[in-house]
Amino acid sequence: MPEMKKILFMAGFAAVACAFLFRPSFLRAQGAGVGYPVLSPSEARDTIAKRSGDPGFVLLDVRTPKEFNEERIEGAVMVDYLSPSFRDEVAKLDRRKTYLVYCRTGHRTNGALKVMRELGFPNVYEFAGGITKWKEAGFPTAR
Repeated sequence: MPEMKKILFMAGFAAVACAFLFRPSFLRAQGAGVGYPVLSPSEARDTIAKRSGDPGFVLLDVRTPKEFNEERIEGAVMVDYLSPSFRDEVAKLDRRKTYLVYCRTGHRTNGALKVMRELGFPNVYEFAGGITKWKEAGFPTAR
């Protein structure tokens, strides 16, 4: 019997350890690691439409200048996540505004959101899947 308790204890310990080891990467993949709300393409479209013309709202594209110039969501402004000055550029943004952040597929968005969280931006939304999912949903882009 003592051997069975030891086995069960080790199995339980291994399960808890695995939960802690694998949960953070899962949460990051879902965008929950940074704590900002995640919007689907239709939710992003509705938010953009409702906030159109609102000076307190910024649609922030964190792709490269080349990607941005090829196509973007209408009304977006760009801060290049891959630029060495990205953190400094984001630090200059007005923290009182609300930001909806997107990239091509979501990977750079997650990094950008982490920086925004570290810099104290309270009102930020993540657009899940980026411009790729936007186009897949049939929504228009601008040049």
